[in-house]
Amino acid sequence: MIILQKFGPHFGVPDPSPFVLKLEIFLRLAKIDYSEELVFDPSKTPKGKLPCLVMDGTVTGDSEFAIAELKKKFNLDLNKGLTETQLAQHHVLRLALENHTYFIALAYRWLHEKNAPIMQKAFFGPMGFMGKFLFKIVQKGMRRTVHGQGILRHSWDELDGMIIEDINALEAILGDQAFYGGDDPSEIDATTFAFIANMLVPEFDTPFRKIARNSRPLIEYHNRMTTKVFPDYKETMLIEI
Repeated sequence: MIILQKFGPHFGVPDPSPFVLKLEIFLRLAKIDYSEELVFDPSKTPKGKLPCLVMDGTVTGDSEFAIAELKKKFNLDLNKGLTETQLAQHHVLRLALENHTYFIALAYRWLHEKNAPIMQKAFFGPMGFMGKFLFKIVQKGMRRTVHGQGILRHSWDELDGMIIEDINALEAILGDQAFYGGDDPSEIDATTFAFIANMLVPEFDTPFRKIARNSRPLIEYHNRMTTKVFPDYKETMLIEI
């Protein structure tokens, strides 16, 4: 049995973490049966974060390592037909989303005054006063992480400009393709869809949502992937154009 350890559905998406969503999208694209296990405290996982994949009694932390294990076990190749240049471009795109876009999104969700209360209510609200205390601890850790990475050293206005560049790049790379993998989704689509869905669907007050919601190509891509991968979430994820 394969178990996906995740935070769980929030804000209209199957998981608010793009890394958890990435692994779940890969599982669905590969048509691998899995069950879900909700985890509240990821600090107790092997790498102190989610997602984790439980397979053959082994727990693998980190979405990329988990995908590598799945590819090995099931002899999977979602990149058939792609050139070495395309694979290299996809590699760089994934790194940009996971090491740049992600940290801007993290700052806006957990540290911006308009969105932090939403995160507190969603994840710690039921815990009352103790929840408020725990949220402050988590938020402090987030601030330290994002500042150390460098993103939080910029002003919100400067981050807004970076967001515009990231979304413009996503739109340009997609071009007139149906998917980032071409006519059919490839491995990179697990990452791009995870990030684009988290830009478009959750109702946070961020430039990500405002700008991406004005991008017809990204919305059409998002809707195609939603229909293909998460038909059970069409009610909350599909976006009218």
